[in-house]
Amino acid sequence: MKRNMGKTFVWKAALSLFVATGLAGCGQEPKKLAEAGPAVEAVEPIKSEPVTLKILLYQPLSDEEFNTLLVEPLKKKHPNITLEKMNSSVENAVASGNIPDLLVHWNGGAGVFMQLGILGDISDLVKKHKVDLNRFEPATLETIKAVAGGGDLYGLPYSMQFNALYYNKDLFNKFGVPYPKDGMTWDETAELAKKLTRMEGDVQYRGLSYENIHRLAFPLSPDYVDGKTDRANVNNELWRKVFELGNRISSIPGNSPTTSHDDFIKKQNVAMYGSINLFYALKDAVKNGFNLGIAQYPSFKDKPNVFGMVDAHYMFISKQSKHRDAAMQVLTTLTSDEVQIESARKFIRSSPLLNPETKKQFGADADYLKDVSLQSIFKSKAAPAPALSKYNKDAGNIVQKKFEEYNKGVKDLNTALREADEEINKKIAELK
Repeated sequence: MKRNMGKTFVWKAALSLFVATGLAGCGQEPKKLAEAGPAVEAVEPIKSEPVTLKILLYQPLSDEEFNTLLVEPLKKKHPNITLEKMNSSVENAVASGNIPDLLVHWNGGAGVFMQLGILGDISDLVKKHKVDLNRFEPATLETIKAVAGGGDLYGLPYSMQFNALYYNKDLFNKFGVPYPKDGMTWDETAELAKKLTRMEGDVQYRGLSYENIHRLAFPLSPDYVDGKTDRANVNNELWRKVFELGNRISSIPGNSPTTSHDDFIKKQNVAMYGSINLFYALKDAVKNGFNLGIAQYPSFKDKPNVFGMVDAHYMFISKQSKHRDAAMQVLTTLTSDEVQIESARKFIRSSPLLNPETKKQFGADADYLKDVSLQSIFKSKAAPAPALSKYNKDAGNIVQKKFEEYNKGVKDLNTALREADEEINKKIAELK
């Protein structure tokens, strides 16, 4: 999911047409055709002349990350390939005919590329370049195939979002409360939060906060809009369960809601914070003495050890690219074991590869985390994500608004969910 690197918040895009050519002689008699043997696929050789590929990033990669994970590895493996960043929206790029060869976005953003007609199946390139798809977490491939309707493969994942329960050890020590354990449900975590929520002097301490209602729902693989019918899909038991959970956490006396991690990291008056990768925001605080602990992200009772749905960052190849083979070499370089381990060690990125080394070496080069146990993060898995509608963002804003109305007691639950559906359908009608 896209994030602003300064706050909570955020990376994807790839594709191509499947081409298969068989040999069959016109006018051959059946007997001679059989003697000709099986059809042979004509495979164009992979070229190695110098080529510059245009890349459009919809997920943030710092200059250091871009150079470490792409530029330098390409110099070693494919020195003929140069990458050129584009500063444009994909809509403007398509309108001007200056379509990038490579695009980077999360799975929720891939639908925009598909609607613009720049995505296509890369299965031919996977076969030609001998890419072993069994190296990847199956859910990441299932998720991007869902965007295409379940069949075509539009791109390859190079990074996955994760969730964790971050906690302030000093607050637990201060109030004599045991640290959170791995494997807790949300109900158990809320009960623990009650023991830490209190007023001391003029400081209101809160036991538990979470990023937002959307992340809270992710383990249930929600959508706001049915991708097939373009109708709202919020007034149901799934969202009822999520709204009730969010309200239960916020209703702990003194545990007023916040969606910013500043209270946890800067003010340090929140004991536990459930969120995605926050290491970029925690770095300075931990270096300055923040006593950080990390536990497994809480689960719904009926979805144990599931932290969310797939929120992965993908690289895509535009089907209009004239350099598809070179573009595929960029994908294979970025998803190589070597680069993925470097990404995990240095940039604390969770890898979509099944290679256990990416987890064992996670955060190894981050000196400020040397005393923090990180392996609890990997005790939870992501569920496959649905193909998200192009109206997802607008619908999500309405869901957030309706949850806040319910959470503040302005609307009852039934009304909030019903109005969410009504307002989403109205918004979709306006946008069509």
